[in-house]
Amino acid sequence: MANRLLGGCPVLLLLLLLGGLAGCGHYVNPDIADPGQAKAKLAEDTALCKAEANENVPESYGTQRYEADPTIEAQATRYVANVAQDDRNTDVFSRCMRNRGWRYVK
Repeated sequence: MANRLLGGCPVLLLLLLLGGLAGCGHYVNPDIADPGQAKAKLAEDTALCKAEANENVPESYGTQRYEADPTIEAQATRYVANVAQDDRNTDVFSRCMRNRGWRYVK
């Protein structure tokens, strides 16, 4: 009986762990009381801040993110460069959202 009850626990534990790691946060703006207005303003500000972030730190796609040199050093250098670029883009986006009154809460 105990085995049958605990049989699903590893799956449940894994789902809870993945859900916790996913960072289920959202943006809130304490200056906007109406939920409908907040949703519309969030969509507008998100689009504007994404455009600002991409203008300041252009996104790269596809083969731009890969290194043709198969050595571990070249691959590691490319990986670090990609992470740094993504971080800069995210920083610009986050700063823009904060400047517009939004706060990210988990």
